[in-house]
Amino acid sequence: MTDTNLPLKDRPLRSDEDLRLLLELIVQRANRRQMWLLFIDERGCLGDPIMPMDDYPHDPAALTRADDLGELTHARLLMHRAGTLCEITGNVQIVLAWERVGSSRVDADDRLWARAMHEAAADLGIPLRAQFLVHSRGVRQLQLDDFV
Repeated sequence: MTDTNLPLKDRPLRSDEDLRLLLELIVQRANRRQMWLLFIDERGCLGDPIMPMDDYPHDPAALTRADDLGELTHARLLMHRAGTLCEITGNVQIVLAWERVGSSRVDADDRLWARAMHEAAADLGIPLRAQFLVHSRGVRQLQLDDFV
């Protein structure tokens, strides 16, 4: 984010580092377990809405039931809903940020959710741009090597 004089919603997010810096401005550091769902608009800027969700399940592979989709995993349901929301709000990409208190080291829960969401996005054709870990001291990007 080269021009810090622009409002957050007008700053182009050209790189993953731009996204990381934006998340540091929005979330700063972790204070509880929650997932942030962010969208990128057609300009490559932060879109609406920004959604924190603090009650997501512990096991992304556990099965759940949705009236419109039948039985599916929590990860697949969450990614399906995120993709639908991305589409109806006119955004073009999704960013996930996994907030939890602790170190920047990727733990088993981080790995489990990041992998499940990555796979669900790929299976469903949903444009998941990046995933991040918001920890007690800041924000780090989750790379494929962290969870695949």
